[in-house]
Amino acid sequence: MAGGRTGTPTVAQWSAVALVVVLAIAVGAVAYLAYDRANPTVDGQSAAPVPTFSLGVETSSPTPTATAPEVGTVARADERFLSVGAAAWWRATAGACGDTEPLVERSDDAGQTWVDVTGRYRDIAAVASLDAFADTEAEMVVGVGEDCGTQGWRTFTQGVFWEPYDDLVLSAARYISPTDPAVVEQPAGPIDAPCAEARGLRASGETVALVCDAQAWVLDATGTSWTPISAAGVGAVAIDGADVVVAGAAPDCEGVALTRYADADPGSSSPAGCAPGADLTGALAITPTADGIVLWSGDTLTTVTG
Repeated sequence: MAGGRTGTPTVAQWSAVALVVVLAIAVGAVAYLAYDRANPTVDGQSAAPVPTFSLGVETSSPTPTATAPEVGTVARADERFLSVGAAAWWRATAGACGDTEPLVERSDDAGQTWVDVTGRYRDIAAVASLDAFADTEAEMVVGVGEDCGTQGWRTFTQGVFWEPYDDLVLSAARYISPTDPAVVEQPAGPIDAPCAEARGLRASGETVALVCDAQAWVLDATGTSWTPISAAGVGAVAIDGADVVVAGAAPDCEGVALTRYADADPGSSSPAGCAPGADLTGALAITPTADGIVLWSGDTLTTVTG
């Protein structure tokens, strides 16, 4: 009966089925080899990307925002001081007692050229503070001799000669001890710094700030307690009136960024400028002037305005 009978498949039908199976296997093998060659394995794991899905919404990793450069770790001997007077600029490297000689310099042309006025004839061993005064003169707290005993020096000859003035300079100074960077000396007596390797202390009037663990810290009114006013990434601080200016890292500045903290208040920060070519990984010093903040980085002095 032609329409509804089922019977045993013929040899030709079996041959057709077998041919389809063989072709399917061959196609699968070729596809696998092509995938394997395009996506080799590493240590037995496929290097091919693994797709992710999120409820039908295509997702991808967000583009990372710019990150701030990291501040460098500066040796005590390389610590810098910078002070600008009405008719002379002064700068120094700290040196280290019994190890590295400090360097003190004066400029009469706003930092274009410098003269070495270190005062070696008085056996200077380290610099702990440096401040301009009386238009063309300066005063320092220094470590002297093999025992690195502290003295307060002043010059009235633009650095040609230095004389001890402990009663005027040392008795009123605030500075990190030349022999112990964990100690801050002040008129009321020594106190502990907020870390074991304090750097860059600056003081003016009632405001005292320093750098510890790459943060800026300020001393409270009692002169006994420290408060951090910045995040990490700080290389130097300066006092401008009652404000603290911080030189450090910022995501939007490829160099050294300046931040001002009004009245040394951690909640009152505002941008104070950027020095794109400055090196945050090296020693820094900053000081306020009538024209802006002068930054000493590498061999360059830059006036930064907000």
